[in-house]
Amino acid sequence: MDLCSSQLPLVDNDVLHLSDFGYDNEGCSSGYDSATEHSGSDRDLDTSISDNSSSTAEPEVTKYRSTQELCNTLQYIISLPDLCDVMFLVGEKRVPVYGMKAVLATRSRVFYNLILEAQQQLPLSKKSKKKSKQGPTPSNHIVIEINKYKLEDFRELVTFVHCGKVNINASNVTGLYCGATEFSLSDLKIACRDFTTKSIRKGLTSVILKSVKFYLGLHGAATKFVEKIRGYQKSVKG
Repeated sequence: MDLCSSQLPLVDNDVLHLSDFGYDNEGCSSGYDSATEHSGSDRDLDTSISDNSSSTAEPEVTKYRSTQELCNTLQYIISLPDLCDVMFLVGEKRVPVYGMKAVLATRSRVFYNLILEAQQQLPLSKKSKKKSKQGPTPSNHIVIEINKYKLEDFRELVTFVHCGKVNINASNVTGLYCGATEFSLSDLKIACRDFTTKSIRKGLTSVILKSVKFYLGLHGAATKFVEKIRGYQKSVKG
């Protein structure tokens, strides 16, 4: 999908508006539909034929694009630990979520710095190896611990970084929004705002507010996020 590249930060003293949730001055949206997921391939086949009347006519040019197959391939790769070189250990149970450093580092400067820091660390101490029994053996993966996200939320975040697609719902939108803020993923941030706007219009904010509880105190973005939702609810009632 083609995503709007503009970043629309939340402003502390503003009431939540459409412009705060994924629409710029030209009406550009995130490209996500929170209710419907488009299926099938997004192949584009463009053919340009030069003017036959021209004495310098050039041969036909065909442009082919098949991003859906590429997306599916990347999603398959990150499901196979042996093909990945980064392993995130998520939460207290240290559940592994895998990724590729080349993709993570180029998509996010924050991921890039985390990977560099992990690479520069000394080999695991005996104490660390003992702890690793709670999770998988690091082997040749770059190991990064993630403690401030729910497992499924972070897994969706990593999938988005690699594949450019994500399933946003009322239960994970807060976690994805916090991740988009922390890792500077402006397109995902816009998509979360877009989804939240539609949810507020339909009066479906109770589940979102319930999911915020986990992230309050862990991410400043969660506090601002819930403040904007409540501010918008008050303005609608007024």
